[in-house]
Amino acid sequence: MTPDQRRLERHAADSAIVRLWESLVPLTSINSFLQTGAHPDDETSRLLARLAKGDGVRVGYACAVRGEGGQNAIGTEARNELGVLRTREMEGAAATLGMTLYWLNEEFDGAIFDFGLSKSADEAFRHWGRERTLERLVRAIRTFRPDVMAPTFLDVPGQHGHHRAVTVATEEAFHLAADPAAFPDHLHDGLLPWQVKKLYLPAWSGAGAAYDDTEPPPNATLTVPVGGFDSVLGATYAQIAQWSRASHRSQGMGRWVAEGAESVPLHRLACAIDAPADERGLFDGLPTTLAALADEVAAPDVATPLRAAQQAIAVALTLFPDGRSVAAAVHTALAAVRAAADALTESGASGPSGDAAIDIAHLLAIKERQLCHASRCACLLVTRLQADRPVVCPGDTVGLTLTVYRGGAVDLDAVSLDLAVPRGWTVERDGPAATALDQGATLAARFRVTVPVDADEVHAYTFATDPLAPGGPASGRVGYAVDGVAVEVGVATEEPLAVLPAVAASAEPAAAAYNLARGGPLTIAATATNHGTAGVDARLALTPPVGWRVVPSDASPHLPPAASDGATFTVTPPDYLAPGRHVLPVTIDGVAARSVRTIAHGHLRTAHVVTPATVTVQAMTVALPPALKVGYVDGGSDRVHVGLRQIGVDVELLDAEALARGDLGRYDTIVVGIFAYRTRPDLLAANERIKDFVARGGNLVTQYHRPWDAWDPETVPPHYLKIGQPSLRWRVTDQAAAVTHLVPDHPLLTHPNEIGADDWADWVKERGLYFAADWAPDYTALLAMADPGEAPLKGALLTARYGRGRHTHTSLILHYQMAFLVPGAFRMMANLITSPERG
Repeated sequence: MTPDQRRLERHAADSAIVRLWESLVPLTSINSFLQTGAHPDDETSRLLARLAKGDGVRVGYACAVRGEGGQNAIGTEARNELGVLRTREMEGAAATLGMTLYWLNEEFDGAIFDFGLSKSADEAFRHWGRERTLERLVRAIRTFRPDVMAPTFLDVPGQHGHHRAVTVATEEAFHLAADPAAFPDHLHDGLLPWQVKKLYLPAWSGAGAAYDDTEPPPNATLTVPVGGFDSVLGATYAQIAQWSRASHRSQGMGRWVAEGAESVPLHRLACAIDAPADERGLFDGLPTTLAALADEVAAPDVATPLRAAQQAIAVALTLFPDGRSVAAAVHTALAAVRAAADALTESGASGPSGDAAIDIAHLLAIKERQLCHASRCACLLVTRLQADRPVVCPGDTVGLTLTVYRGGAVDLDAVSLDLAVPRGWTVERDGPAATALDQGATLAARFRVTVPVDADEVHAYTFATDPLAPGGPASGRVGYAVDGVAVEVGVATEEPLAVLPAVAASAEPAAAAYNLARGGPLTIAATATNHGTAGVDARLALTPPVGWRVVPSDASPHLPPAASDGATFTVTPPDYLAPGRHVLPVTIDGVAARSVRTIAHGHLRTAHVVTPATVTVQAMTVALPPALKVGYVDGGSDRVHVGLRQIGVDVELLDAEALARGDLGRYDTIVVGIFAYRTRPDLLAANERIKDFVARGGNLVTQYHRPWDAWDPETVPPHYLKIGQPSLRWRVTDQAAAVTHLVPDHPLLTHPNEIGADDWADWVKERGLYFAADWAPDYTALLAMADPGEAPLKGALLTARYGRGRHTHTSLILHYQMAFLVPGAFRMMANLITSPERG
């Protein structure tokens, strides 16, 4: 899809009537709800959709980690790159619901990191730091100031340890956020203590395909219906929730649900106000509208405009979808809200004071922003901010164009265009002064923005994402007046504006396994990319450790603007190279270079990951049989075939034609990548041919699949082999768990590599997942392992004869270990791909 096609697709889905309706609904409520969760995609979207789209509640989600340790159903991004991908997906899901996001982690490899599935809150806190987690969560609460809060999961055995830790932290933060003695440094950032009024827990079990809650959920004290039908959006709130969840594509989210009654049960755990025990709604005991707030304010000069604003908002809803009439009511409400805010400031001793005045001022500031957004929608204003190019470099000057088109009949006066940029950036403006704007006319302004030479590079992680606050380093400001009521709205750039290094470098491979049993040189392709606007000559080089030889010593490609070029380097390690990890920095003009990885998928905004440019070489000894030929079925989610080639294996990728009609007998071994039976329908279609390949003497290795990855235990493997679920019970999350060899002399554990304790050392994330739970007696279990306090699992590595050949299924997370250059994983994979005749 071209950039214009993506733009047209977004444009076609952007209905002015729907946009107006969605801007009016939040005006009806002054309440707020914050959900807490561990990962992107943990949010209870059904509940959030009902609250935001049906009740007008301001909703937020505080997320602990970025999902760096999860799985990836749409690509090979892992660790920090996967974290950036899932962050963008979470932002897309939040945008669908109009939801504010907060993150407890803002740094690559920060302490609050998705280190992989855990089984207890204590384990999660050992990695994250309990105090650090609480501080970040209290910061989010004090920033958002919610009336009601709820975690996504329960703190019960059988549930993900990350989920349990967030629930524990949420219960503590409910009290700490209101305590002035807790995290007093927040005051320096303008954050005041805040008492959340109610805390709820989910009153449903989190057990299912992944988890296995062993304790029953608490009783439901309140049930929120989510099956109601929105006549403007044309869907139930449960369906709207799935629109949001479909953004989480790397996790395979988004499913069709039919119309019908549906509800979310909740259990009230704590309450800081006088609210009835028998509740009908989340906000019982609280004022829910501006008029109800006015009833609690003794000062008439504050209460009267609050009631006037409420009346005008009710009129606006009644007049929908008549934009001109709605606009008149919206601007009346906006003027009244400002009058109440001014009166609040001036009321002194006669009005609310202390915390009450601060709380009301906070609510009115939110309502003012919402009303300004509703004004833009009612006036049918089309606002756009476009940069001449999506990438800038420190010291660059870039042009931006801000436009406003008036599509509606509402008269606009004093229309002004401005640009907000970070401190240190300079702006030259070329555009008209404030003026009236006729219907059907466009007003435009050009800005020349100069980025300082010490500007920070783009970082994909921020603390918060607010649907009414445009993000990015540069944002537009459109001001205008309607009948004397001033309005200002923000405008984000259509594509994110990224500050990138003027010249970046990359290397392929950036991580390489070096097989000491084979020796020889490495071939590294290094590339320099010019992100600037002028041509440059860049001296590109690899800086080897002492004793290594690099040929050529450097290369000097000429790089026109936006161009990439490079050279292929032959890197020869010394003959005496010892096993271990060696890092070769990539330099530009003698200075350590920065690498830029662009994360681009059609369903999300482009993001960039900027990190040091290096080549990491892991030297290891891996024995291989001579002339071994492997066919690899790539499911799109691993790079095992790349790692096998690096250690000297002859690997061919098998496409649909090869699977359907190719001579499979050419291969000693066929390896099936993770998820491939789901992502490769051609593999499933060729499954009988593959079984026949095994029966004739071939060697088949299947890597881990989930039960729903088209893995029929009766028909997919050569013999019956059932994958266990819920997955939490059928995995070993301790990457250092002891491994017992059940058949120590079995060829898969001895030939051509003797697998020993060293091969199980230095694993990352976990041992394995989706272990087999049941299998035919034909299979032999070769390994046993367990998490602390649990019974050993034996379904990590199974092997069986089938005809004259062999099938081996492994749930060891070998693909992840190979990506992170763990030697034992390469040695184990070498044994698995060695056919019995060569063992």
